[in-house]
Amino acid sequence: MNRFGPYVSVICDSFHAAFASRVLWVAFASIWLLIAAILPIGYREDYTTVFRDYDIENGGRLKAMLARGIADPEQTNTAVGRIASALPEDVKRELQQVGKGEDVRFYFYTLSDALNKLFEDESWYDAEAWNGTIRLRELRELDKLSESGLDDSLRRRRVRLRIEAALPGVFESRSARSVILTYMGVDFPAKFAVDKTQFLILLNQFVIPTIINWLLGFILVFLGILVTASIVPDMLQPGSLHLLLSKPISRSMLLISKFVGGCAFVFLCVVQLIVGLYFVAGLRLDVWNPRLLLCIPVSVFVFAVYYSVSMLAGLRWRSPILAIGITCLFAACLVVLGVIGGLFDVFVVRPDTIDHITLLREDLFVTTRGEGLLKYDPNSGGWEAIYESDALGRDRVLAPVVLSEASFATAVVRGGRHNPFGLGGFDLMAFRREKKWRPEPSLRLPTATTRLIQTDGQLFAVNTSGVAGTTQAEIFKRIEPNENSSALDDSGNAPAVKNEWMEKITSMMGAPTSGFNNVLPRDFAFVPPRGIAIDHDGDRLLVLSGKQLTQFKHFSPNDDTNDNTNALPSPWTVAAERSVDRDEIPQFGLIAYGDSSILLATDKGALELLDASTLMTKATHAPPRQTVVLSILALGRQDRFALLTSDERCRILEWDESSKTFHVSRTLPQKEIESIGYDHLSSMFLVAHHVDQIDFLDGKTFKLKREVRPKRSAWRLIHRFLITPLQLVTPQTGELGGTVASIVSGESSVELNREESGSVDLVRYRIVTPIVSCSVFIILMLSVGCFYFTRNDF
Repeated sequence: MNRFGPYVSVICDSFHAAFASRVLWVAFASIWLLIAAILPIGYREDYTTVFRDYDIENGGRLKAMLARGIADPEQTNTAVGRIASALPEDVKRELQQVGKGEDVRFYFYTLSDALNKLFEDESWYDAEAWNGTIRLRELRELDKLSESGLDDSLRRRRVRLRIEAALPGVFESRSARSVILTYMGVDFPAKFAVDKTQFLILLNQFVIPTIINWLLGFILVFLGILVTASIVPDMLQPGSLHLLLSKPISRSMLLISKFVGGCAFVFLCVVQLIVGLYFVAGLRLDVWNPRLLLCIPVSVFVFAVYYSVSMLAGLRWRSPILAIGITCLFAACLVVLGVIGGLFDVFVVRPDTIDHITLLREDLFVTTRGEGLLKYDPNSGGWEAIYESDALGRDRVLAPVVLSEASFATAVVRGGRHNPFGLGGFDLMAFRREKKWRPEPSLRLPTATTRLIQTDGQLFAVNTSGVAGTTQAEIFKRIEPNENSSALDDSGNAPAVKNEWMEKITSMMGAPTSGFNNVLPRDFAFVPPRGIAIDHDGDRLLVLSGKQLTQFKHFSPNDDTNDNTNALPSPWTVAAERSVDRDEIPQFGLIAYGDSSILLATDKGALELLDASTLMTKATHAPPRQTVVLSILALGRQDRFALLTSDERCRILEWDESSKTFHVSRTLPQKEIESIGYDHLSSMFLVAHHVDQIDFLDGKTFKLKREVRPKRSAWRLIHRFLITPLQLVTPQTGELGGTVASIVSGESSVELNREESGSVDLVRYRIVTPIVSCSVFIILMLSVGCFYFTRNDF
């Protein structure tokens, strides 16, 4: 103890100097005032009732259905017609204009407010009119209750369910109960449309990490520098330094002791704040998250980076003001470098990142995160743009599907990058080798098409309202129409005159366009989250709608052999169905058809391997910890699947029929994998990694057959050889915010958005790299400071 006594005394001196600062006491008071201010926050649960603008998922369909309910006399006594007639007069006038074919735009909040007015007077409801709607079990149970058995919350809940039943495919799926925040027992004016589980996830992944990053990563670090900047300059005063050096202590250990003392002071502040937040979150919000306490050492670690700079500056110039100024300048440089790195990621790297791969023999096509469609040119070793990638572009390119060995199809949704409806209707675009891959317009796709699926000579367009199908023959017929095709129908007769406004309204509702037929039954509710897959022969269709899994089988009453490839697909019949074994509605669903099995992945829980006939669970497999499933696909006509997760690795899962086991047979050696694909024509497994590099693997042995290493652009070279090295050699304290978020949430990444086409906006937390870079920087600063302190006479 006597050996370490002098160093303890030095640390205590640092505390004395810090406690003498008024800033410290202001910081302490601010921390407890903040905790006292947020302590009355609480929450309660209530039924999900009124509509919010973000509840409307399909605004175009809602507008079209209400307009038809007003304009079409046949809809007067239907559920839609009765709701439309009960809307406020100003909204009805606008809907009447829509019914006349005019393009009237509504804000979502206008429609939600109009529907909310129906909660006060239920005279619009008629039980007979609602008999033809698809009603959830919850609504059927509420309808059985007497009016006296319903309190106001349940009554309003029933109203909402009745409106949702009358307007299927319009609203986002919401839990029956929502969280309401309170303050001192008074409800906040805004209600969350999330259940308790989602609310806790939101707190752990976003709210608490954001509070900690701002309070500890910026405010408390700055206050800590203000308080501790004078510790080293005060130590260098002649009387003080001589007294310290008279003790049996080395200069290097003296400086390190002062450094530890400054960090220990900040440790006291951090402990008060983190522990206070921990108890507030636990006592008031039921978030007892012990990982929150791990933020204490991380926050002190962030401060140590800046304090090492402040200490060295104070040692060199002996001025607290200069130490604070240089530390602030250093922090500004780190912020600027972090912003520049982020801009390069958004505007340079992300637009080139491969999102989907399509192979037609030797011709390679990809779509990118910048919504571009590119073709690889082996002669130049680079990508040729069919549709340019654009980081800020508003258009969306659907993932291409192979039509034949020399053709594929896709579509460009103008203005559809963040809106599946885009700016209106859009055409299916065909590309053929004989036409040198020039886009050729074909059929008009159903409104809000989000995905194309091709199988066995047929093509299916998945939109927010259903699934419509056509044939390859129909696609190519529309590319090269004969002279009389515009005046004659398929039977050679003059087409009947149709009501143009009704066609437009039905198109807005997601109805199939000319050349497409609906394949889902009319009484099937296609609600989010939506997942869909078709088997290799095109005979079975599996749909995830909400919590319901339904398998359809293809049957054509006019063609028992099912060999007529020119006939448009007819509605399919239900073969099997079951519910997903979860209490809450899944956030997404991914489906892949194998030979005798189906792989199902949702946002929570294990992967499920289902029997392809009965949909019963055969086996489960837990994905790697702290990962999100990005995509799954079947590898040929066998029960072997590829699994891509957010750790940027791909694993091969196989079902062993003899042992009845479902296991990982191998993990691919490629890292930083962005996308995977499988070409059925060549049995080639395609792996896109490191932004835009592609490996061609044998689909059975997974041996490397071919590599594509495209040339980098000038901006990509700057990012690779300038920005990336600078980020490696400088302490990126901003990325430690990701470390905090990972610690609090227990996840290695956060999913910002997942499109129904499968594309995912994902933020991956860089955990190890910033810790290593900051540790090396602290050691370097301390080493330079100790060397300077021991080599100079003060």
